Amino acid sequence: MLKGIAVSKGISIGEAHILDRSKLCALKQTIDSSNIDKETTRFRAAVEQTKKQMQETKKRASKIANKYSIILDTYTLLLEDDILVRDTINKIREEKVNAEWAITETLNKSLLLFDNIDDEYLKGKKDDLELVVHGVMKNLLGHNQNSLTDIQKPVILITHTLSPSDTISIPRQYVLGLATEVGGKTSHIGIFASALGIPSVVGIKSLTEKINTGDQVIIDGINGHVITNPTKKELEYYKTKQVEHEKYEEKLLINIGRPAITNDNFRVKLMANIESTHEIKALQKFGAEGVGLYRTEFFYLSAQNPPSESDLYDNFKKAVQEITPHPIIIRTLDIGMDKQLASHGTNDEDNPALGLRGIRMSLINPEPFSIQLRAILRASLHGEVKIMYPMVSDTQEVIQANSIVEEVKAEMRVKQIPFDENIEIGAMIETPSSAICSDQILEEVDFISIGTNDLIQYMLAVDRMNEEVAHLYQPYNPAILKTLKHVFDNAREAGKKVSICGEIGGDPLATLFLLGLGNLDSLSMDPHSIPHVKKIICQSNMNDAKEFSKELLNLNSTAKINCFLNDEMRKRYPLDFQESPV
Repeated sequence: MLKGIAVSKGISIGEAHILDRSKLCALKQTIDSSNIDKETTRFRAAVEQTKKQMQETKKRASKIANKYSIILDTYTLLLEDDILVRDTINKIREEKVNAEWAITETLNKSLLLFDNIDDEYLKGKKDDLELVVHGVMKNLLGHNQNSLTDIQKPVILITHTLSPSDTISIPRQYVLGLATEVGGKTSHIGIFASALGIPSVVGIKSLTEKINTGDQVIIDGINGHVITNPTKKELEYYKTKQVEHEKYEEKLLINIGRPAITNDNFRVKLMANIESTHEIKALQKFGAEGVGLYRTEFFYLSAQNPPSESDLYDNFKKAVQEITPHPIIIRTLDIGMDKQLASHGTNDEDNPALGLRGIRMSLINPEPFSIQLRAILRASLHGEVKIMYPMVSDTQEVIQANSIVEEVKAEMRVKQIPFDENIEIGAMIETPSSAICSDQILEEVDFISIGTNDLIQYMLAVDRMNEEVAHLYQPYNPAILKTLKHVFDNAREAGKKVSICGEIGGDPLATLFLLGLGNLDSLSMDPHSIPHVKKIICQSNMNDAKEFSKELLNLNSTAKINCFLNDEMRKRYPLDFQESPV
């Protein structure tokens, strides 16, 4: 059994088809001074050709998945980025080397910066950058790899990675499942596979070395497993599980319009995490009651075109109008090294995860922060909008940020620019210090939202994207659960709303525990997770949830907690949690 990251749920069984998408190699060649202009022209032509190919792919993508289409906009922005193109050209000129070698060296330098980013979502963009450069390399080399059109029978697709044009070209009638060596939940591969309903597992190291074309393969897109040449017992189990999962998914969507209310009438709002207005229309399909986290980093990916107040306002207004009557929480810029990657000369940091990111960056650069705040405030006239500060470390940061908000409000009043005077402001609890002092932070805000992904990493000192220590990333570590209880207790005493917007919020395994903390206002998650979480809530009652949480909090090891969680959730919800045979 091979373990990876489940990015598109489902079970698929079939014959493996290995697709060659290995990295292209660049040989270093020295060029004569008289050929430098010719070489830079060749490089620019390859970049332009890649842009055109991306635009063609985008046109086809928009018919399949709007979210996938917006990712291709990101790719185009990467091709227009100052550093990627400029540094490559500078390297050609200064070192007198061929374009293939120059762009490979520029890529390697950029990837080192991405390795130091702590935010999982932003770090996932590393794969995107590699794919963009791969596209340019193919055009420089005139390289053609074997095509997906060669597939003429049902198969499980096994490959190192897939380019945007590859994913668009997938013959859906033949590709039963997908497994790749690279990628993550936020990668274009996962998003596309999910949109087409192809069971998929990504991030399996050396996958193509462990499977041969023709091998029988099972893709378990529920647990993130790939089983090669299964035994008769495994095959029978997964065939049964495949049928059961398909029936289960159909049932989940039947009551999608029903609110998430426990048997004893405790209601929890289930909201969505999004990064683009393109995703909003699809939220109704999953029963989302608003947007609990609207990421705004996409606007800042291009240094050549930083967003104006008008750009931001138009986007926020559109998002607010489309989500109304539900609320939308807009997170202010949470960006660090990826912004430096596309900025003009910002100094590198030895450890950007502990450096300038989130609200720290905004306080040091108040003008971009003020521009974003004005856009949010203007958009607040069109629906229920809330502002949320990311990566808060202490109360003073919140006080400073609130002061800037008040300054912006005062300027807008003078200019007679209307906005919602009662707009709520919240803070994300993502650092150990903010969790410990959440009682003090709550005095300065209207609500808090716990970003469990970063909180877990900071508390356990584990980079989940680092293969060497990823096994130490344990969401259900006793320290994490006790910290969540501490924050919830503080919110209850302050009479303020508390929500969760990390992966735990979308994990049905954690739902009963979170309910049992007693004063959960909302959970914000990937919209695909909403139906399952809603089903758990609707089958639960608060007394049982509180007892469940109490028992869990008394356990003194991660192993005991995981065992208790899995056993007890299967007992209470046998149809929702099925044990794997491996």
